[in-house]
Amino acid sequence: MTARPSLLPAIVALKAIEAALLVGLGTTLFLTRYADPAELLVRLALAVHLPLTSRLFNETLALTTDLTVRRHIALAITAYGYAALMATEGVGLYLRKPWARWFTIIATGYLIPVEIYEVVRIPRPLRVLVLLLNIAVVVYLARRKEIFD
Repeated sequence: MTARPSLLPAIVALKAIEAALLVGLGTTLFLTRYADPAELLVRLALAVHLPLTSRLFNETLALTTDLTVRRHIALAITAYGYAALMATEGVGLYLRKPWARWFTIIATGYLIPVEIYEVVRIPRPLRVLVLLLNIAVVVYLARRKEIFD
């Protein structure tokens, strides 16, 4: 019987990328907590050549209107906490710890109903991709318990 190739390295890489992006987001939020969010958003949009008349820009600008220093800090702390969760999952999976399999299944599966709601509410390709990736991770880890023995 030949061993099936493992997707575990790809899942570990996904968790590492997610953790790194969340650390970057948390750091950015923390470092810009006293700056004007609308001004920062305009500068960012111009830097990445996003038209200031785009739907994405307008939706993001609307989100920044109520962003206070306290909320900036709360969002930064939330991003760091979620990054720690992703990093814990990734390291545990990399070390093939049995608890990491269940930890990842529960933590990832717990948010799938919210992701389904978001996809149904406003379907976007990125939301659908994230939902499908998370479902695939949960199903894969649920079926491949032998790689953690």
